[in-house]
Amino acid sequence: MTQNLSIALFDTSPTWENFHFEPLYGKSHVIRVCVSRNIHEIEAQLRLLKNEEIDKHARIFKQSDKNIFLTSQVMKRVLCGLYLKISPAETNFLFTEHKKPYVSGDPNFHFNISHSGDWVVFLFSSSPCGIDIEKIKPDFDFEGMMPSVFHPREIDWINGQPDRNRAFFKLWTIKESLLKAQGTGLIDDLNQWDLTSTQKMSDPDWHVQTFSVGDDYYLSTCVKDHPKEFKYFEFAGSFDFPS
Repeated sequence: MTQNLSIALFDTSPTWENFHFEPLYGKSHVIRVCVSRNIHEIEAQLRLLKNEEIDKHARIFKQSDKNIFLTSQVMKRVLCGLYLKISPAETNFLFTEHKKPYVSGDPNFHFNISHSGDWVVFLFSSSPCGIDIEKIKPDFDFEGMMPSVFHPREIDWINGQPDRNRAFFKLWTIKESLLKAQGTGLIDDLNQWDLTSTQKMSDPDWHVQTFSVGDDYYLSTCVKDHPKEFKYFEFAGSFDFPS
């Protein structure tokens, strides 16, 4: 299966600004939230969640999972509320048949969420989009799964890299961001996609970026149609957002 992609690869992290709200105006915004540094401020916003979300949070046993769930749900409401100019508690989230979240009422507003380790990340855009972050696990045994998710040329590319472990997670986040942007769920022929043969094209369907977040994570974003200017923000713990 040939995918019409334009990929820009970054070996170092982009410049991250402290989050301040500004409208998208045709741009795409990546926002990262460090769970451990912000959980106390986020816990104070528990009241923003729906009763069923609060109940689900209470049922989660492992503390780290509780913190990730709460961070994801609170920040999703707060950030979508800012962009849509509505109260966070009144934001109505729906899901496609493949469980991709969206907000009713604005067909030009798109977002996606991912989390791994100590990070929850968001992508906001005026076009369909997907984001994936993965913590690089040095001891992760990926050999057995490669034939089912990677094209033979992709496997050759991974095997030819100085650090095969990092190469695996880098390529995996690229594929996952594309799948999430398309919103069609996991597909059976994922290993038919050869992203190593992707060429930059004048009118691509999807634009993918990938880069490291510190030394321990890879993050990839995918946005449909023409390339957007990206801005990168980090939530710094205050819910009094400057504009």
